[in-house]
Amino acid sequence: MKKILAVVTLIVVVLFSCSILSPEVYAESEISVYLNEELLQFDVEPYIKEGRTMVPFRVIFEAMNLDVSWNASNKTVYAKNDTTEIIIEIGESYSYVNGYRRTLDVPAEIVNGRTFVPLRFVAENSGGEVSWDGDTRTVYITYVFDRYNLGDTAYFNEFEFSIESVDITSDGRVITVNGKSNQDGRVMVFEAYDRSKRIASGFSNIKGEEGDKYKFEAVIFASHDFKPEIIIVKTFNSDRKLVKIAEYNL
Repeated sequence: MKKILAVVTLIVVVLFSCSILSPEVYAESEISVYLNEELLQFDVEPYIKEGRTMVPFRVIFEAMNLDVSWNASNKTVYAKNDTTEIIIEIGESYSYVNGYRRTLDVPAEIVNGRTFVPLRFVAENSGGEVSWDGDTRTVYITYVFDRYNLGDTAYFNEFEFSIESVDITSDGRVITVNGKSNQDGRVMVFEAYDRSKRIASGFSNIKGEEGDKYKFEAVIFASHDFKPEIIIVKTFNSDRKLVKIAEYNL
């Protein structure tokens, strides 16, 4: 009888201990990811590897409006939209973004048959802004989806601006972007994309004042006959990282 009582007591103690520890273990392992304040739902939980958050590739890419595909023969992820093309090969320490080689802090990998990619790399190279709350193990991504027409005013926190016109020389080698903003010290980067996602870029320069706004101009030089269809506007955030703040149709 004493043996039975001892066994029952041990089981109760173990169950009680598990009931105390389980929430802590679960909370420690769970990572939440928000995109523009909306919680992303993953069928496989994200995890931390070498200080980087790894997530299933399809969910994060599709949430940021990139079409995705998977090549099983060479174990490569492809993601693209009108202005971004990202190619990530499993196990490699680099990726290609719009044809340019970019270093990965942590390679993509396959775990239990699922492909995981480093979240920060994917989000930032798509033009998003990423922050991490270590206390709650939460990732916050801010990403601009809106697309504007020439003359429309766009906003980024306290900054407001507009592209008024885009002039292109007859040979397509010089693109001049003209616009207005409410700040004269803000660095703006303009990226022009053609149909094949080729890119040319330039920085803004303040050209004068017009009422309560500052007129700016950005001259983009292309090495070939360039026919831009989209202009993306980027600026530096508080962490000195370049983030997309608007997208204009031409």
